[in-house]
Amino acid sequence: MARIHNRTLMVYGGLTLVVLVGASVIGLGRYTFERRINGQIDEVLESGAAVTFDPVCQEDLVGLPGPVQRWLRWSGVVGKPIPSTVRLQQEGELLVGDLGWLPFTAEEYYSTQPPAFVWKANTRIAPGLPVIGKDSYLDGRGALEMRVLGLVPVARDAGPEMDEGDLLRYLNEILWFPAGSLIPEITWDPIDDGAARATMSYCGVSGTATFFFDREGRPTNMIADRYDRDYGAVLPWSTPMNAYGEFDGVRVPTEGEAAYSRENGDFSYIRLTITDVNYDVPERY
Repeated sequence: MARIHNRTLMVYGGLTLVVLVGASVIGLGRYTFERRINGQIDEVLESGAAVTFDPVCQEDLVGLPGPVQRWLRWSGVVGKPIPSTVRLQQEGELLVGDLGWLPFTAEEYYSTQPPAFVWKANTRIAPGLPVIGKDSYLDGRGALEMRVLGLVPVARDAGPEMDEGDLLRYLNEILWFPAGSLIPEITWDPIDDGAARATMSYCGVSGTATFFFDREGRPTNMIADRYDRDYGAVLPWSTPMNAYGEFDGVRVPTEGEAAYSRENGDFSYIRLTITDVNYDVPERY
């Protein structure tokens, strides 16, 4: 009996060691991956904070298309500087393959000079299986990476399509820092009283999108031709918005989604709510 008992203890001890080693590897992997993401965030915040802007004045709006002027007045940015850095928090759902819609939380950090962002997200594909990921736009280059437990890559993308795609993402997300529409990399052309065309050019890449506004000046949608990495083609990409709020005295959209228009209909892949926005707070949450 003693030998059996000792053998059982040895087995249990071995299993415990395996579990502890595995947990240590997982913890180290997650720590290393998150540390790399946080390093990119700090890079964005440090470079952005080195630049300051004068307050937006009425003269800055002269020459912009009418609906863009209406939007900037509605948003309340006149009299406030273009933010050097922006940070925000999101929550919502991501469509993840056959797993369907999964809840996620995210933080995102921007600089306006140079134009850059890092989006850091967390979701869970099963109990005990968190996924940590990031989408970044640094020095005009886009890069996506998602890892289970911070270790196993489940999505990774970079290259010319990502560079243009993340440039368009940045252009779209100035909706959360409207004064960013005035940075020199972005130019505007009129379409009609409810829409205007924006073109962003940076690091040799350009992208164009059409912004739509209601009579009050609230942004209601943005449409651009963007590469759909899952479909393997450039398709119309839209980001309709359906709720609005105010952060730091600036009115912005707070709820919406993003979708590609495919042959069999619109394919929505993210639904989100903005829960917090801070301007010129160059530090991580």
